[in-house]
Amino acid sequence: MADQLNEKKAFLTWEESVVALQTDAGQGSARAQRLLAMRYLRGRGVPKDETIAFYWMQLAAQQNFALAHRSLGELYENGSGIAQDMTLAAHCYRLAAEQGDPIAQKHLQRLAQPNT
Repeated sequence: MADQLNEKKAFLTWEESVVALQTDAGQGSARAQRLLAMRYLRGRGVPKDETIAFYWMQLAAQQNFALAHRSLGELYENGSGIAQDMTLAAHCYRLAAEQGDPIAQKHLQRLAQPNT
């Protein structure tokens, strides 16, 4: 049943898929919350809104979803939807890296290097 639903979602328009993501995100799916955040961050199927993107990304990260931790770190590092905070960015990257996220590990290494 879930596979059929996923197959159906593959054929939705950007706008229709946002409705499906909002439903899943509202039901607590960390994956859907992160995907919805990315839609708002990029303005795909919804108006671009970094504040809403941050909200959904934070919800996904609260469920200890590694990819959401990394993405939340990127939002903190870039000041997207929230004031820039390199300490919180590093914290989020560390949480993702501890779960084996290789990109988060690279972000941590980069932040640890002195600026030249």
